[in-house]
Amino acid sequence: MSSENLKSKADRLCGLCNETVSKYCCPRCEVFYCSLDCYKSEKHSQCSESFYRECVNEELSSLHVDDVSKQKMIDILKKMHDENIEDDGDILEESENIEENIEEIDSDDCSENDLHTRIKDLNLDNPDALWNALTEDERNEFEAMLSNGDMGPIIPQWEPWWTHRKEKKLLEEVNEANVDSNKLTECPDIKSVPMFSSLTSNKPSEAIRYNMANVLASYAFAARYFNGEVEALEAASHLLDISANLNSNANFEDADIAVESVVQRCLQSEYIHTDKASLDVMKNDVYLILQGPSDDNKLHYSKSALSHLIQIFTEAKAKYKLKNKIDKHNGEFYKKFPEHGNTHLPELDVSKVKKIVKKLEYYLSFLNSCDNKSN
Repeated sequence: MSSENLKSKADRLCGLCNETVSKYCCPRCEVFYCSLDCYKSEKHSQCSESFYRECVNEELSSLHVDDVSKQKMIDILKKMHDENIEDDGDILEESENIEENIEEIDSDDCSENDLHTRIKDLNLDNPDALWNALTEDERNEFEAMLSNGDMGPIIPQWEPWWTHRKEKKLLEEVNEANVDSNKLTECPDIKSVPMFSSLTSNKPSEAIRYNMANVLASYAFAARYFNGEVEALEAASHLLDISANLNSNANFEDADIAVESVVQRCLQSEYIHTDKASLDVMKNDVYLILQGPSDDNKLHYSKSALSHLIQIFTEAKAKYKLKNKIDKHNGEFYKKFPEHGNTHLPELDVSKVKKIVKKLEYYLSFLNSCDNKSN
């Protein structure tokens, strides 16, 4: 696929050292950086240290901590002190704060059931059951974090599988080869589809490559938007909202225009709230997907993404058919937070979804035919 048009815009220097091409994006301040050293550098210390403090205090204030975990946490902080990751005064103060929090937790445990005990037998996929298990204070705290958009510190940031890239070397150690092989197992399984020659005898239009760029851009954005936790019905609605090729069979004559179309639809969407920094990350993600895990396996990530899309739309179609046969969400959680259900989403056109699955299978089959030609 022609990814050169995207390279000039997607490549960027580390925003902290300004020397190396960036590989990551800070989930808090959204600065692009190249390594852990840059992330922990003095230039980024205000963000990284506050992120660290909030993670520790939030975790300790909301979860039960056994004696072993308490000691581990204090040992980690002392080790970080010895390695000069934070100032001496800060780390000692942090250790004291943690021990104070631990004492508070221990006293709280005497007066009410531990959170783990309350939820251990619950279906963790049932928001209403979890909501009912929370105390009034815990509910208020959750609502406050949600309204302030402050969930980042307690939700692990998902790292997309397409960010791994195998560098070409003259000699490769066995353990490095195993790491690369293990990384590929993190990708969605590639679907089995009919051979391209059995689907059509006509030569595909040049637009197919750019149309796939539009689809992959929508996938990359949605995957990060949901932090890797993709629910089929919700994801399908969002993908249709931002991909003109999937939604209305729009054709594109240029890769940049195909990706920019997704950018504009994200900004105009009534279901999506995003910003320029997140959309810049999406552009870089498209480039990484098109580059693949290595030069000799360049199409693998594109195939995995298309396969995952096939799975998403297939599951969405099945769930939508069952939607009217089961009780709609009417629990306390969904009444309080209706945007976290599916009732706010547009109706799904099942006949359109069937055609979309066929289109995605066509794209995947086309990529398989490209692989066969290169072998």
